Amino acid sequence: MVENKLTSPLIPLLALTKGQNQRRFMIISMVATIITIAVFIYLGKYPLTVNSYVHQQNSSRTTVSPQLPKRVFNTLIRHHTKNISDCWTDEDYNYWKQGDFYPPGRLPGNIVYMVTTGDKHLRSRCDIMMCTFGVTIHPSRLFFVGESSNDSRIPIYDVVVPETPRPVNTAWSYQKYTRGLQMIIDKLNKSADGAEVQWIMVLDDDTFISPPNLALLVAEYNPQESFMIGQECGGAFCGGAGYVISRGLFERFPPFILSCYRTNVDGYPDQSIPRCITSKTDIKPLDRKEFNSQPPDHFTSRDGLQVRPQGYGRGVTFHYVIPADRYLSLWRLHQAYYRSR
Repeated sequence: MVENKLTSPLIPLLALTKGQNQRRFMIISMVATIITIAVFIYLGKYPLTVNSYVHQQNSSRTTVSPQLPKRVFNTLIRHHTKNISDCWTDEDYNYWKQGDFYPPGRLPGNIVYMVTTGDKHLRSRCDIMMCTFGVTIHPSRLFFVGESSNDSRIPIYDVVVPETPRPVNTAWSYQKYTRGLQMIIDKLNKSADGAEVQWIMVLDDDTFISPPNLALLVAEYNPQESFMIGQECGGAFCGGAGYVISRGLFERFPPFILSCYRTNVDGYPDQSIPRCITSKTDIKPLDRKEFNSQPPDHFTSRDGLQVRPQGYGRGVTFHYVIPADRYLSLWRLHQAYYRSR
């Protein structure tokens, strides 16, 4: 009887406490459910890897592409590993060709990029170029020229005459530059938006390129005038630094470009072809410190400081950026800078 008198006042209190706990548990459960749904929505909208994006595309492919990842391509998780063999895949290339990686609504741009290469570099240098700067370029503005007519990962064109011995050596490699330029100009003349292209950028497959810095540089010039801009060496362009050609100049190419050959004076076509162009058009190569025939670390040496005593400013190109992981590391640094602006 005493026990009942002591416990009976506690019963309503215990019931109240139990009810509060139930309500608290229900609120916590609802919040957890909402957070879980939000996380799934976020992961579906911004997949962590390109592979997860491809899986999403394959599972529900429609005529209208879903919203694409807004992150910089090469800063995704899989590119922070030492294994770079999957930096660029066959699936990535297929979606790039469809324009799925290019920001919707943005114009393709007024610069075409021509990369000269050989078959032995397709699965190394070229893959790395595609998974770095290449993925930021519209498919209509990027051409690899060499000795292959097709590839599962690279937008490549065989521009070498059929009777040329394969693999193509240095003596015959000038064709990649002359016939490559002719091919691109022909395509521009036939394409619906070809008139929008005002510049052709020519570079090697081991040349690092910054598209944003190049766009800033060419904006200083009138493309309707005749310009050929690069790193000047002895009245011509230095090999490997690359050069950009204005519309006012490349429209004059078709009558003579195929008559430019490799010479004994300039043993490499990346030097001989620009010299031929400037001599036949009576223009002078325009030297800019942003184009560089050596990698960035060279310009901290004694020789490099003599060439670039004031530095290279907003670097557009650097040559000999090999092996592939070195190219990738430099691109990550480049992207980190632009993401912070």
